[in-house]
Amino acid sequence: MSRSSVIFHSLADVRKDVNALLSDRFQYQHAQAANMHADYAVLWEMVSAQHEAGGKRMRPYLCVLAYEALGGNDYPAILPIAGGLELLHFAVLVHDDIIDRDFIRHNALNISGHYQQRYQQLAIDADEQVHFANSSAILAGDLLLSDAYQMIAMSSFPAEQRITVMQLLGEAIYAVSGGELLDTEAALHDPTYVDSLKVAEFKTAVYSCSIPLAIGGLLAGANAKTQIELRHIGKCVGIAFQLADDLLGVFGASQQTGKTTIGDLREGKRTYLLQRTLHLASPTEVTTLNAIIGNPAISQAQAEMARAVMTACGAKAEVEQLMTDYAGSAEVAIQGLEISDTAKKLLSAFVQKAVWRTS
Repeated sequence: MSRSSVIFHSLADVRKDVNALLSDRFQYQHAQAANMHADYAVLWEMVSAQHEAGGKRMRPYLCVLAYEALGGNDYPAILPIAGGLELLHFAVLVHDDIIDRDFIRHNALNISGHYQQRYQQLAIDADEQVHFANSSAILAGDLLLSDAYQMIAMSSFPAEQRITVMQLLGEAIYAVSGGELLDTEAALHDPTYVDSLKVAEFKTAVYSCSIPLAIGGLLAGANAKTQIELRHIGKCVGIAFQLADDLLGVFGASQQTGKTTIGDLREGKRTYLLQRTLHLASPTEVTTLNAIIGNPAISQAQAEMARAVMTACGAKAEVEQLMTDYAGSAEVAIQGLEISDTAKKLLSAFVQKAVWRTS
């Protein structure tokens, strides 16, 4: 089949099909767990609840889009691979919420949150409830990582390709773990210490964009040069996506993000936004910020003060300009790919949606 005759599946198509695939997988795991013990089955019920609460499924879509853009035409075969990438993302979110001490995801209780409620009946001490809840969520994240490999192993691609995909999945896990560590340790250092753009690349861009695009291209038979180009596009989009997330984490609405919008301020997240704010703000404004950033008891009024400083000093506008620059670099690379005009338009549309959260 020629590239011009390939049928492109939309984000809605991929979201629906990956959701169905993973729902079936979780039902299977729930049944297996129930045979071991009823309490183990509860874990899979909570995994299913968080899965059904929402999610963009952008990583599976990027994988499918690159696969079809480069001429891949076996949609049923690529779906388990795409599902494995979503399971990796799911695992990262579970562990990330524990690190960030968050109990809400997609405007609903996450796995830790569900277990915290469950353990209120079993442990009197609040700290113990959180400890046991997070312990259970860690196990859930580990299981999701295992299932990501299982999904790839069960796909119908030749063994050599499956092994290469598993190696790329390992590369993604390695990068996101390093990025998460650097991001977590950044709170122990002065805000100027961490390279926040490098963290965005390792923590977000590699596993969210570069590897999904590379896997899709690989399975479609893309040459090494094209896979490098796909990775570059992924890097640009992924960093811009993280910068957008950093802005939403402070300026967004909880209905839009599915999480609290004071969490990043409360945790003192060493984002590029914060770094540029501290660089551009006046000494008086920095003194004000130092009393707010990292304050576990931050109020909404204090959060509004921090937002006002970030806007007035020009940091917010600077981040938005950097997002524009990265998106522009991705667009140049897309236009250089040897793919159909339709595929280029779909990739460009994804960049706009990912960076600017357009519909």
